[in-house]
Amino acid sequence: MSMENNALERGSLMTPRLVVGVAIALFGVVLVLDRLNLVVADQVLDFWPVVIIAIGVMIFNQSRRTGSGTNGVIVMLIGGWLLLNSLDIVRVRFWELFWPMVLIGIGSVLVSQALRRRTREASAADADATLAIFAVLSGVKRVSTSQRFRGGEITALMGGAHIDLRQASIAPGEEASLDIFALMGGCEIKVPPSWSVVTPIVPVMGAVEDKRQAPLPGGAETIGGAPAPRLVLRGMVVMGGIEIKN
Repeated sequence: MSMENNALERGSLMTPRLVVGVAIALFGVVLVLDRLNLVVADQVLDFWPVVIIAIGVMIFNQSRRTGSGTNGVIVMLIGGWLLLNSLDIVRVRFWELFWPMVLIGIGSVLVSQALRRRTREASAADADATLAIFAVLSGVKRVSTSQRFRGGEITALMGGAHIDLRQASIAPGEEASLDIFALMGGCEIKVPPSWSVVTPIVPVMGAVEDKRQAPLPGGAETIGGAPAPRLVLRGMVVMGGIEIKN
C-alpha cells in the first residue's frame, strides 16, 4: 500500500508548472555553459518547443480523466509544429495555417456533435430529456424541468443561450452531457448546487468561467452514498464565453 501511495504522490508532482520550472532552470544552465564556451546556446535553444510538447502531455494525462484529452492534443500539435519550424524541417509558419486549422476544428466539432445527437435521438425514451438549442444573431432562454435529464446540444453563432437546469434532475451516480459550440457568442448555464460539473471544453480566444458558490463540505460529492449527479460540458468556444452558475 505504501508503494502505491508513493507512486501516486510522484505522479501528482508531474504538472505543467513543474515542467515550466524545470525548463526555466535548464535555460539558465544552458546560458551558463554558453558563457563558459562549453555549448552553443543557439543550437540547444532550437529545441525549446519540446517544453510545449511536454506541457501538452501533462494536460492530456490530466484531462483524459474527465473523458477528453483534446486540450492536451492541441498543445502537443502546436509544440510539434513549432519544433519542426525551429529545426527548419517545415518552412510554413504556424500562424499561416492557424485560421484554416481553426475552421477544420470548428467543422469537426459540429459534425461530432451532430453525430452524438443522432445517437441519443435513436432512443425515443430520451427525446423529452434532452435540449437542442440553435441561436444565430439572437438570444435563446430555456428552462428544463426534466426529472431524467440526459443532456443535449447548444450552438450559439454570434448569439447567446441561457439555460436553467435548476429544476432538472440527474439520478445520483449518473451523467448527462451537453455538447456546446459558441462562435462569437456566449452561454450561461445554471445548475443545481448538488451537481458535479466538469468542463473538457476547448477555448480558442474564449473563456469558461465557473461562478458557482462553493457547496458545503461533501455536499457535491455524494448523495445517499452514491456519487453526485454529473454534468459534462464538451465542445469548443471561439471568441466567446461560457458561464456556469447555481
